[in-house]
This record gives sequence, C-alpha cells and structure tokens, in this order.
Amino acid sequence: MTTSSLRLLIADDSSEMRSLVREAIGHAFSDVVEARDGRDLMWLLLRSELTHGGDQLIVTDLCMPYYDGLDVLEAWRELYPDHPTILITAFPSADVRERAAKLKVTMLPKPFSTTSLRRAIREATDGRAG
Repeated sequence: MTTSSLRLLIADDSSEMRSLVREAIGHAFSDVVEARDGRDLMWLLLRSELTHGGDQLIVTDLCMPYYDGLDVLEAWRELYPDHPTILITAFPSADVRERAAKLKVTMLPKPFSTTSLRRAIREATDGRAG
C-alpha cells in the first residue's frame, strides 16, 4: 500500500499547523480532510469509515478543544485498531508516550521538520508508504 491509496485526515486546532501538514505531505494522498478539534475528528473518522472503508492515515494533535487526540484515538481503537496514526504534540510527557505506545501510535514532538514528518509516516504505515 502506498500513501497515494490512503486518505489523509489532519486534526489540529491550529489552522496554521493543519496547513503546514497539508502543504508538506498532502500531495502524496488521494484525499485530504481536516478537523479543527477532537469532536470534528471523531465525526470525520466515523464518516470516513462508512464512506472510505478506513483506508486513511490520521495525523492528530494531542491538545485540542472538546476531546484531546489520544482520548479520541483510545475510543476509536476499540472499534478500528489498525489505522496508521501519528500523534503530534508539544507536550511529549512520559504519560503521553505510554498512552501512545499502548495504542501503537507514532508520536512526533513539535516542532518537527518535514523530513521527520515523512519518517513518521513511514513508521506509522509500517514501511508501506512510498
């Protein structure tokens, strides 16, 4: 599987960060959608599962309004455990690292480079990304 066969779902309360991720890697995906908070992320995940069958890469921030990225992922993983996911955060505490590891989520501390983001995509997709 290559990234061109995946949908990219970007969730961050910062429009600047969503734009940065989209501009850096969005061209490599078949479709790109954005969520501005944890509630939007959950709704987009539900709709994506119904319409796209789950072929997506999730890039989500930790700290967002309503629900944080890990809270959404913990609930989501109970239903759909196999989505490649990258957690971006400016707060990579030991607790956050432990929660991410349990969910098999690739963590990417902010600030990050485009090279680091691409490396995280390869890690999250188990080398399937092109």
